[in-house]
This record gives sequence, structure tokens and C-alpha cells, in this order.
Amino acid sequence: MIDFNVMIEQAASIAILGHTNPDGDCLGSTLGLKAYILNRYPEKKVNVYLQEANEKFAFLPGFSDIVHVPSTRHYELCIICDCNGYDRVGDFRIIAEHADTVYVADHHIPGAQTFENGSIRPEASSASEVVYDLLDPAYINKDCASCLYTGIVHDTGVFKYNCTSPHTMEIAANLMATGIDFGFIIDDSYYTRTYAQQQVMGRVLMESLMIMDRRCLAGWLTMKDMRFYNVTSRDIDGIVSIMRETRDIDCALFIYEVSNQTYKVSLRSNNEQLDVAKVAAAFGGGGHKMAAGCSLQGSYYDVINNITKELSKQMDSENFISNRK
Repeated sequence: MIDFNVMIEQAASIAILGHTNPDGDCLGSTLGLKAYILNRYPEKKVNVYLQEANEKFAFLPGFSDIVHVPSTRHYELCIICDCNGYDRVGDFRIIAEHADTVYVADHHIPGAQTFENGSIRPEASSASEVVYDLLDPAYINKDCASCLYTGIVHDTGVFKYNCTSPHTMEIAANLMATGIDFGFIIDDSYYTRTYAQQQVMGRVLMESLMIMDRRCLAGWLTMKDMRFYNVTSRDIDGIVSIMRETRDIDCALFIYEVSNQTYKVSLRSNNEQLDVAKVAAAFGGGGHKMAAGCSLQGSYYDVINNITKELSKQMDSENFISNRK
């Protein structure tokens, strides 16, 4: 496997991809990598290709330059961040398939697809952490640091999830030392929400149900609900994390309708014994032990019932110790 920085140095044109419905870590890792490359090699042609993202991330350097339309353009190097398979990059996979070399920087459990070049570290807090460790710190400028710090903040829940390690905190300190406005990044991109986002979150919480003997909190949104509140998938990415903060539950389950009776499922574990990645994998999805997702068809009752059946395989075992008092 060729050294990552050697690959960048040798490539005149570079495309950077991330997963569909880009979140903070996807944006942070891709845009941070672009900022690093252009700081070290200003002459290179570098484009980030992603679907449109939540405007709360518009402060990130390079956000307005993201290309949202797939291209048949040939790139010498394609770097995929925050996912480890063509199935998660959507229509942008054509860019990777046409590139001379593909490199993957990710922190998810490896899938069926393998790559000759990459750094896939499930123990890392985020793709942004994986990217940071690939870079020469001498060329990490303020723009790069702002992006990588944002990615780490979002995938660690502002450093409170168990994926946060001492190494994660060391990286955060190094990024802060570049002079980034870390307080603004946390407040503006993680906590601050629009009125519509607050409304729809309130709706989900008000209509949510305690299921599985009150060990799991489930919430949902239909397309009709989303039209009523005038929100899209980009506006609801933090709801499941808020649900997870409910005392005494073992997990939170949030689903929203993306097309007629097709639901996107987000799972968050609140119990070290509960591996929600296994639950998601049973339905063709994936993720991490404490955070995972998949897609299912049916009514929202059907989807919740199918997910809970899979959850029960772990939560109803005789060795499982619930958070429920």
C-alpha cells in the first residue's frame, strides 16, 4: 500500500467523496482534507462531491464549493471519507470507479467491499480523527483544523460518547492550538437549531413511545409530518441523539419516511451491552456499536416492530443488564 501523503503528492487531480446525507463528520473529514491538500499543494485540482447538507455547516471553509452533481470527469486519485463502500456514496460512485486510485479513510466496521489502499479504524472516534492521523501536522492550517474539529465534535457528541479516547482529546487540543473558534463551532453547529427544527423535535418527543418495557424510546416522522413542518432530512439529524439522553433507557430508535413507506432508521445505544450495529446489519445497514442505521419498508408500526424484534435478541437475553431501574 502506497503512503497516503505520497499518493496525494503524486496525484495532479483529486476527488473527495463522502456518504449520502452528509453529517458533521462527513463534512469535516472531506472539507478538512481538501483544505490540507490545497494548503500543502496549492497547484492541485481538488473537488469535494457530496449531496447538499444542512446550512448550519455553511461556516466550514469550502462548504460553498462542494459539488452536488456527479461527474464523469477522470481523477488520478479519489479519496472516500466516512464510509467504506461504493454503496454509501450514492450516485458519486461513478467518480470513484473512473479514478486511477481509490483510498478510503473511515472508522466504520469494514463491510464486504475491500480496498487496496486505505485506513479503516473502527476504534477511532470519527473519520476526522482517521484523516488527522494521516496528515502531516505542519500543514494543518486553521481552515483544516476548523473542519476536522467539527467532525470530531459531532461524532463524539461533544466528547461525551464512549468513542472518545485520550488520543481524540489530544487531537482536539492540537486543532484548538491553531486558533479556531471552537466555542462557536460547538454552539453553532451542534446545539443551535432553527425554529422549524425545534418544532419538529418537539413533535417527535411529544409523540414518542416508551416500548420494550420502557427500555427503548421510539419516535417517527412521516413525509406528511415533514411537509407540515417544512423540514428535510438535513434538519433532523440530531433528533435521535436528543432521544438517547432520556434517563434509564437502553436505546433510542428514530425513523423518518424518505419515500412512500420506506423509512430511514437511526439507532443509538445507551448501554455498553447493546450493539446496535448488529441490529442494523440484520437489515443491510451498519454503523458502530453505539450508533447505527439502516432502511426498512412498511408502515412506521411495521418498521418499529421489526427493529424491536431484532433488539430483543440482545435485550431479552438472560445476561443482559438493563439501565431500567
